[in-house]
Amino acid sequence: MPDLPTATASSVVVIGHINHDRIWRLKAPLRSGARITWSERRIRLGGGGYYTARRLMDLGRPVRLVSTLCNDRHGRWAFDVLSARHYDLSHVGALNGETDCADILLEPNGERTILSGEKRISRSFSVPDPIEGKAFYVNGARLCDNIVRSLAFAPLVVSQFPLGTPTSRPADIMVGSKADFPGRSLEEIWQTALTICGDRLRHLALTDGPRETTVYDGRDRRDVRVAHPVSTSDTTGAGDSFSAALLHALIGGESLMQAAEWASEATTAWLAARDAASRPDWSEEPEDLAD
Repeated sequence: MPDLPTATASSVVVIGHINHDRIWRLKAPLRSGARITWSERRIRLGGGGYYTARRLMDLGRPVRLVSTLCNDRHGRWAFDVLSARHYDLSHVGALNGETDCADILLEPNGERTILSGEKRISRSFSVPDPIEGKAFYVNGARLCDNIVRSLAFAPLVVSQFPLGTPTSRPADIMVGSKADFPGRSLEEIWQTALTICGDRLRHLALTDGPRETTVYDGRDRRDVRVAHPVSTSDTTGAGDSFSAALLHALIGGESLMQAAEWASEATTAWLAARDAASRPDWSEEPEDLAD
């Protein structure tokens, strides 16, 4: 991977969920009507806020995380883990209620299917006052007015493509996965992004797993191919790692095409290192919480 400028001290604001992912390791691929056994089930921290903030911190970027956790035993455990890892939790709120885990079905080839309840999908983000930051990354559908105002004045905003009926938000770059738009043309996806981001939108970046990332500006399409694709047993967090690396490179002054190329290589390196670890650091909950 090419070298990038050293990270500056200015904070990046990451708006995204901290999830408790219940990982089911399946013994066979999902298929209609089948009976499939699983070999392992564990709960670990995940979500767009958790993974993206963590990867930016790994890359040397100070991060302020905007999110919420419940004040039950799962949420308190997550607060303790994140505090020990020096996350800035000054904008992470505590909510009354019980943590709603996301079930992730992990196939032997690394593909994953995420099962989320309607209540989890409808979670919103709010802050009492606007926030200043060098750059913002947004991974969430529903945003309060103070967050939208914060984005309007930010020098750089990268948003994950929100599904459902999201809050409109100003963003320079929309990042998404082609898997979320089966049967839709690039122009159709661009028009949907425009309705969410408005005239500030400059580029759309669509990933396709280990294959190329497509960059589109409403007129021209360019593809960034992964130079060294990696086969992995777990793709969870790969998209968030890509978004973090992309934002890191953009802040460092790279063009979007250069940033997308670097982010692809950085993500494959991260996946390979994670697979190679004898005991990956998953932030797994103790067994008494996982039951």
